[in-house]
Amino acid sequence: MKIADIGNSELDFRQTGQARLQEICARFGLENASYAHIDKHHNVVHGCTTFPEEWVRYYVDNDLVIADPLIRFGATMIAPIDWAVFDSQADYAALFEAARKFGVGRNGLSIPVINPFGERGVFTVTSNSTRPEWDALIATILPALRHEAQVLHLLALDVIETVFNFPTDSLSGDELDVLKMLASGLIPSVIARQTGHASRTVDALTASITTKLKSRTIEQAVARAVSTGFLKWSDFFADPVAELVNMESQRLCGGIVRWGGRSHEFIAFEDGRTVRNLESFQSVQVEDFAIEYNLDINEVLGAIGADKKQLVWTRCI
Repeated sequence: MKIADIGNSELDFRQTGQARLQEICARFGLENASYAHIDKHHNVVHGCTTFPEEWVRYYVDNDLVIADPLIRFGATMIAPIDWAVFDSQADYAALFEAARKFGVGRNGLSIPVINPFGERGVFTVTSNSTRPEWDALIATILPALRHEAQVLHLLALDVIETVFNFPTDSLSGDELDVLKMLASGLIPSVIARQTGHASRTVDALTASITTKLKSRTIEQAVARAVSTGFLKWSDFFADPVAELVNMESQRLCGGIVRWGGRSHEFIAFEDGRTVRNLESFQSVQVEDFAIEYNLDINEVLGAIGADKKQLVWTRCI
């Protein structure tokens, strides 16, 4: 897997990605921050960071992106993960110890990001504060950090392929309505039914949106629409709700997210991380679980390998 540096790209009108991360660190009293967009299809990680240059060189020269659990599990996480969970795992303890020796930070938290298009990213912050101070800080600023993660994710999607140009044309009311529906993950045929437009009209509006926002794809159009104020980031990002664990393998097998203004969705994990501490999980009937979140029970059963009478173990996030 390759690493592509987007640190010098203009993530918005005022600053580079690295400068934005530095501002976040200064605002919250953090040691370092980084953002990584995980493109598994092209086997590339796009990123920007404030980590020490010596650590970045060591990380790249030793191809640690392949061994880094934050990159590996970034595509199968929905909840923030504290670096401390890896300290007792032999496969990863050495990597995190090395990061600390290079001055990355004593404590770290990685926040996964997912949008309706399936794009994934991981936003990481670190600190040299004591453990009690770190826990108290994260409890206070986590909502703000989630916001920053989502904004970085959108802006990074825009600069990965093209240079940002401010759109000179405004969107019509119909175009804005269609853009909001596309951003929430609805497909054109559903949009046509909900708006009363013919399918060809929705296609024409979509083409007009991408043209006006100077974008190659709807994903880029959404990113630019957020950065210019046409859309609110909170309208369509996934909000983590709960995790499920397979008690036999003790691995995360799925999660529940809620989209802005929409119902819950079950996301299956192909290779979820091992859960060492299961005390926070509670057992429930899988059928009751599906009913509570209005989910397709067959989809849940297929993902976790259970039947309707079995118990599943879950925890709220």
